[in-house]
Amino acid sequence: MAERATHRTQPLVRTRPVMGTTASIHVFDAPATGAAHATDAAVAAAMDEVVGELDRLEAVFSTFRRDSQISRINAGDLHLLDADAEVLDVLDACTWLEHASGGAFRARRPDPPFALDPAGFVKGWATERAAQRLTDRGLRHWYVSVGGDVIAHGTPAMGRPWRVALADPRASRQVVGVIEIDAGAVATSGTAERGAHIWDGRTDTPADVLASLTVTGPSLAWADALATAAFALGAYGMTWLERFDDYAGIAVHGDGTITTTGAVAPAPPVLVA
Repeated sequence: MAERATHRTQPLVRTRPVMGTTASIHVFDAPATGAAHATDAAVAAAMDEVVGELDRLEAVFSTFRRDSQISRINAGDLHLLDADAEVLDVLDACTWLEHASGGAFRARRPDPPFALDPAGFVKGWATERAAQRLTDRGLRHWYVSVGGDVIAHGTPAMGRPWRVALADPRASRQVVGVIEIDAGAVATSGTAERGAHIWDGRTDTPADVLASLTVTGPSLAWADALATAAFALGAYGMTWLERFDDYAGIAVHGDGTITTTGAVAPAPPVLVA
């Protein structure tokens, strides 16, 4: 008997504007495996859950929505201790990152002063939480990307790794290479998509020593957060990143030079020209 296919020839795909960028969900599970969770209808329902969770979390954390809990806290209409538990969890993580980075990472905007803005942690964290819905529904081979930050599970095809393009922060729509990973997360902080939007919390000035910094590792929440903190740290960022054993980094400098961390993660990134 011929072995049943485990992967679709072409994935089912869903895209959706969210968090000021675009979410993209790709599911590769083949219904030929006989699993009901991999039918087109079941995959569509699972992707609906991912989108719904991203929308829900944006409504809680967006600083661009006046009715979000973060905006209500900033306006004095909601006490921090009365916010949802997940708001406190995120702010706890941001506080840890601020101390670990010596203040380079900060979940408050310099203007207006002291206004909460945990965006440097929320996007990766929210994406990882939402993507978990796919695993909860029994799907094994998928990836979810929000604004270019990716979490991947399983494989895109038998015997193939995931390949994630590394954007050239100096040239729109160009790449400097491709990162190959077995699974896990890839997150990039830099100027390619939104310009100079990351601030060094120590000086309240834009971080501009590096052009971009990409982090790979098992968790998108922490890959994204560490990429933001390391980028804000500037020249010291790659050295700082090496203290996190499960994560590895690739930095693109203003002159196009590429450097990597000396630490070796369990599944180190491979930069393919």
